[in-house]
Amino acid sequence: MRMRPTAQSTGQQPEGEHHAAELRAELDELLRASRYASQRERRLNEAIRATPGRHRPDGDLLRQLAQARTLRAGLGARCLQLSDQLEELEIKLRHRQHPHGEPEPQPRQTPPPPPSRPDLGGLTERITTLHRTGALPEAEELLDQAAALLAPADAALLVGMLSRRGPTGVSLHLARTAARGAPDHAVAVLAELRELGLAEEAAELFHAFWAYPAAAIPDLLGALERAGQHADGATLLWEWGSAPTPELTSLAACLQQHGRPADVRTLLRQAAGRPTADLADLAAELPPALVTLLLNELAALRPPVELVRLAAALDGTPELYGQLLAALLADEPRHRTTLAALRIAGLPTAPPAAPRSRWGRR
Repeated sequence: MRMRPTAQSTGQQPEGEHHAAELRAELDELLRASRYASQRERRLNEAIRATPGRHRPDGDLLRQLAQARTLRAGLGARCLQLSDQLEELEIKLRHRQHPHGEPEPQPRQTPPPPPSRPDLGGLTERITTLHRTGALPEAEELLDQAAALLAPADAALLVGMLSRRGPTGVSLHLARTAARGAPDHAVAVLAELRELGLAEEAAELFHAFWAYPAAAIPDLLGALERAGQHADGATLLWEWGSAPTPELTSLAACLQQHGRPADVRTLLRQAAGRPTADLADLAAELPPALVTLLLNELAALRPPVELVRLAAALDGTPELYGQLLAALLADEPRHRTTLAALRIAGLPTAPPAAPRSRWGRR
C-alpha cells in the first residue's frame, strides 16, 4: 500500500495505514492463538478417547475440553470481526488514494494474482467488483488463484469476508475450489474454516472431497489423520461404502496397496449393507485377500435369511461359496441357524473335499 508523499518525506506512516498495520499484527496473533486452541482441543479429544478402562471420561479432561472449545470459538469470532474492520479500513485508504474511483476492469482480461502478503480486503473488493460488472470468468479465475496461492489461514479469512460482504455463493465457490489443492493444504483450509465458525463453507469443502478419485483417497485420509480429523475420514469411507462396485473395488485395492488395512476393513464393513446382488458382484471383483475379509464381515453382520440369499447367489462360483461356508463353519455354534437354513435350501454345508494326490495312496 502506497504512502502519501508527505509521509514518505518524514519516513512515517499515515495514521490510517499505521492503524491497518496494528490490526494486521493483532489478527496474526489471534490466528496463532486460535490454532493453538484448536490443537489443544484436538489433543484433549484424543486423550479422552484413549483413556483406558473407564466407562465415563475424566471430569477434569471434560472441563478442559469445554474451556478449549469456548476459547477457540471466541478467538474465531474475534478474527472475523478484526478481518471485517481491516477490510473496511483498507477500502477507505484505497478510496482516499483514488478519489475518482478505480478504472473499470476490462472484460476477458486475466486478473493479477493475489500478493504474497495479501490484501484480503482489496481482494474481496476486486472479486465483488468483477461480479457486479458481469466479469464472472475473471472473478472465478481470481478465486482459483486465491485458493491455490493463499496460506490456509488467509484462504479461510477470505472465505469469511466473502461470506459476509461478497456476492451470493462466492464464499462457497472458494471453499469448493480449495479441494483442488494438495490434500494437506485442503485439509488445513477445512480446519481453519471450522475454527472461524464457517460451518456452511466447511461442509461445502468437505463434500468436495467426495468427488476425489479412488487413487487420491489414501493421501486424503492420511492428511485428515495428521490434522486430527479422524471423524471426517470415517465419514468419507462411509460415503464410499455405497459407491458403484467398480469404484468401491478400486478404492479397496488402493487402500490395500497403501498399507491401510484398518481403512479397508471399515470400507468393507460399510459395504456389507448393500443388496445381495451387489455383494455377489463385489465378491467377484475384489482381490482374493479382500474377498475373504468381505465374506468374514458378511458372516458376522448379516442375518441368516440374507446369508442364505448370498450363498445361493454364490453357489455357481465354488471358490466364493467355499469361502463363505468356511467363514460360517469357523464359528459353527454361532451360525447354527444359518447352516440349517442352507440345508433346507438344498445348499451344501460341508467343506469341499481336498483334491486327491495324483499319485494316489501309497
